[in-house]
Amino acid sequence: MWPVGGSRASLAGMSLIVFELARARLAEAEELLRAACAFDRAGDVAAEKLFGAAPHGPTLALGAFDGDLLVGVAAVSARWLRLLAVHPAHRGRGAGSRLLAEAEARAPGRLRTGDQPGNYLAPGIDARDEDTIGWLERRGYARAGENENLAVPLLGNPRVSAHGRAAPAGYEVRRATHADADTLARFAGGFGKAWAFEAARALDNDPPGVHLALHGGGIVAFACRDGNNRGLGWFGPAGTAEAHRGKGLGEALLVPCLVDIAAAGHAEAVIAWIGPRKFYEDKVGARGDRRFVVLEKVL
Repeated sequence: MWPVGGSRASLAGMSLIVFELARARLAEAEELLRAACAFDRAGDVAAEKLFGAAPHGPTLALGAFDGDLLVGVAAVSARWLRLLAVHPAHRGRGAGSRLLAEAEARAPGRLRTGDQPGNYLAPGIDARDEDTIGWLERRGYARAGENENLAVPLLGNPRVSAHGRAAPAGYEVRRATHADADTLARFAGGFGKAWAFEAARALDNDPPGVHLALHGGGIVAFACRDGNNRGLGWFGPAGTAEAHRGKGLGEALLVPCLVDIAAAGHAEAVIAWIGPRKFYEDKVGARGDRRFVVLEKVL
């Protein structure tokens, strides 16, 4: 994610223009992102990241062109720079700087890198990508936080089984259906607008990527897979009503989501932007995977 490279701003040898990227250029953008992004499978989710909606504002996709050749892309949504990448063969010629300037011109007073709730390629810039972090710092961006992803091995993991954690006594655990959409939206919305947004997206998977715990006929906990970065095997969000915590519902919902991810052909699942790390380590053998740096600039 985010590779822009180079420090020169010269446009020598390029007739560079930046304007809104049409969805008709998606195939070119996918190819560019596969070539440019060493740390993320951005090409596989290009449509979602460049043109997908977000819970906090519309998304604008930008393209940098040398003549008719697409050499760089960016996506900005509200105060988040969701994505910025330049093809390796065209770095160091100002395309990244031009894309960044256009993104900043559309941001409402500040711009953050990556951690947009509801629709993000990664919750920041991979900490190993020191070139991009330095490139942004030279342009006035300051470190505003760090996030972490975990990975769960699925193949041969005895804790990830269709016969895994049973529903605690007094609760029903089942897969959500589209008939649950309204009640799920209300319940997930209690944890935040972005949680409801991702839960709705997960519900649209085939089969629906949401599992529910019910008590007295009402939803008291939920967990999702592929609500963000659809098709890449990401878990979350998940939440349990306060009065029902500590009863094993988290594990009872986590396991069927991981079974779904394994059934889709993934050797491991990603638990992104984690909160309770020890819970995931203890219950399903999660391990530390990637760290991310969030940068922000006041405009």
